[in-house]
Formats: sequence, structure tokens, C-alpha cells
Amino acid sequence: MESWNAADHPDQRRLSAYLDEIEALIGAYVPTTSDHLTLELTVGLPASTALTSGGRDLDNYLLPIARRVGHRRLDAVFGRKQHADASTIAVGLPAQESSSPGEPQLQLRTTGSTESPAWKQRIHGACSAVIGTPLPQGSVALCIRFGVSSARNWSTLWKPTIDALGPLLGTQNPLKPFRPSDDRIVDLALHRTIDDALGNDVGIDIWWQQPIS
Repeated sequence: MESWNAADHPDQRRLSAYLDEIEALIGAYVPTTSDHLTLELTVGLPASTALTSGGRDLDNYLLPIARRVGHRRLDAVFGRKQHADASTIAVGLPAQESSSPGEPQLQLRTTGSTESPAWKQRIHGACSAVIGTPLPQGSVALCIRFGVSSARNWSTLWKPTIDALGPLLGTQNPLKPFRPSDDRIVDLALHRTIDDALGNDVGIDIWWQQPIS
């Protein structure tokens, strides 16, 4: 998972070694010049480990890999958690879209830096306007489509967007609205649509579903 510790911390060294291995595995099958890729990571966890709690957020598994592969090369990224003896990763060309998921359950447009408090507040407010109460306890499948210009690093949008979905996912502490129960997401789909006319703006379409069988 993503680590925010110092560069010489054991977590960072483990992460670096893991990413080196991932990069080598992917490079054996996908030329470095290939772009417009889809990446899928299935995280296998022991049967004794809860899938919907414990802080194992899927975006924190996906972000380091996307950073190493290169965000510009990725059009779609998928993450799943399940009880299994091993984890798997797949990278390839995107499949043709067979059908539309329908109208987004939440749709908005925002702008500026994700470091600005206004970024999360804009998404949080739009979410609150649509969601009366958070989803019932249990697993959640979440799909987010980002409309961005080709100059934007879309992978930096993932975490702050999900962090603003407290009205949907629920929060443990109402005084910390940007710390949602996002570890309950067991199926995460992230898509990018490039539109240079957006400039600094970002279009965000969101779908969700539960329970997951």
C-alpha cells in the first residue's frame, strides 16, 4: 500500500521493492511505449481478515502502481478485494465499451487544486445534496469517471475525491468529514476521459452499488 513515511523507512523500502517487481512483470509483457492501458489489481486477503474494515483502502493499493506505470498511460484502473491465497495484477489494452452504466448517480464539475479545501468541500456538498443518509453497513462497489485535460495527472484526483464521499460511505467521526469509511469499498473502478476543453476543470461522474455478492 501507499506509504507516507520517510524514504528510508522499512515500509518505503518494501514498497519500492514491490514496485520494482511489478514493473519487471509488466514490462515483460507490455512494451514501455504502450499507452491507453487498463490495469486491474485483485488484492487477496486471508479469510480471517475483514474486507470492509481495517483501513485497507483500494485506492492506496492502486496509486503506487499507477505512479510507477505512469498515469498518462492509463485510461482505466480497477481494484478489488477478496479472500484469496494470492493477489493478481493484469495490464492490457482497454476493451471496447459494451454498454453504458446509465446516468451517473452523482455528477459534478469542479476546478482548482486537490490540495485546496474547496476541492473536497465542493464534492462533499454535491454528495450531501444527493444522498439523504449513508449507505447501510456492508461492502460497496464504486465507479468514478474523471473528465480531465491531457495535462492533468488524474491519479492525484482519486484519493481526495473518495475522501469527500462521507455522505455516501459514512464517517466514524462527524468532526472529521473527510475521513470516510472508504475501506468498505471492495470493488473500485476508475476511468479517465480526456477533454482538453476542460482546462483546469474536472468533470466527475459517480456510480455506486451494494450489496456485493
